[in-house]
Amino acid sequence: MILNKNECQKIVDRVISILGKNINIINSEGIIIASGDKRRVNTFHKGAKLAAFEKKEVIVEDKDLNSYEGCRKGVNLPIYHNNEVLGVVGITGEPSEVRGYGIIVKELVELMIQENERTKMELFQVRAIKNFAREIIKDNVYEDESIFKTRAQLIGFIEKLPRVVIVADICSFATILDSYSEDSETMVQKLKQDVVDLIKSLTHSSDDIVFNLSEDRFVILKSLNKDLEEYCNDIQKLLKVELKLNMYIGIGSVCNDLKDYHKSYMQAHKVVNVGRNLYPEKLIYFANEYKIQLLLDAISHEQKQEFLNGLGDMFNNKNNTDVDEMLNTIEVYFENKMSIKDTAQVMFLHRNTVTYRINKFKDLYKIDITDPYYCMLIYISWMLIKLE
Repeated sequence: MILNKNECQKIVDRVISILGKNINIINSEGIIIASGDKRRVNTFHKGAKLAAFEKKEVIVEDKDLNSYEGCRKGVNLPIYHNNEVLGVVGITGEPSEVRGYGIIVKELVELMIQENERTKMELFQVRAIKNFAREIIKDNVYEDESIFKTRAQLIGFIEKLPRVVIVADICSFATILDSYSEDSETMVQKLKQDVVDLIKSLTHSSDDIVFNLSEDRFVILKSLNKDLEEYCNDIQKLLKVELKLNMYIGIGSVCNDLKDYHKSYMQAHKVVNVGRNLYPEKLIYFANEYKIQLLLDAISHEQKQEFLNGLGDMFNNKNNTDVDEMLNTIEVYFENKMSIKDTAQVMFLHRNTVTYRINKFKDLYKIDITDPYYCMLIYISWMLIKLE
């Protein structure tokens, strides 16, 4: 390990602010790399070179100044990290007065170096895990599964911990970008970091992973230590209060192995796209609750047109308010077990209004929606139209 000049100068400044004594940090070659006296930086310190080479304390008295090039009166003590001498800390002053301080400073510097290394390792691990997560959600790992498993062990990614992949897209992101000034890139990056930080503030497990994947999309690999619907609602509430943002959130299936993450991500990706098209007001979509919609969304355009062929002109007027009203009512009617009462409650309508719309549809298109087959037929057709 090589001492970093900038980090060492920060340590020097901090120690001086605490002790009020001038100190130097010198590398193992005897070059001062940080000092309270900036004029001494990059100069040679013979006493420190000797302390590093012989791995012992070197005291410089007045009588030694001519013998020790670049030195001032004081104490020089080797700095150790993992039993290796990294350099030397020197404290200037009367040796009998500063030696005690020197030992304290040496230990303090060693602790600070350890802390800096630990922090850097943690940051490295966080970055490595995020990069690993990006790969396993976007790529199928079947062919190289053994390699991915080895990488997971090396970076500390707990493979067998049950998680789900959550996709969260910022609502109306283009509008937000348009509202920014010329310095938009800086503001966008800050917004993204704020979103990640806020989501992480709700994440109480160190095994949860949160990152910005691209533009308005954020991904969470969430362990199952909390009710997922409650967790997603908490995200919505916090982002609304702190950043005035709403997010479309899709939740995939549970991952019990590395190969499950791609599948879970694709489910979350698809359901958030389907959900924002069909039910934009809901904001939160579980893939296992939208299986029919996901299946219909997977149908090709040609197959959709073939299915819709022969159903008349009802869907050619999809922008007609009356037709939309009837079709939306049929949608809710089908999803609520074809119950007039439940449909009215969900839509906040009188039962007679629901009955009127169903009868009006029958009169216009000669299709009896109270027949389960035809109700399902129109429901599927309406879903296909909305997914186009």
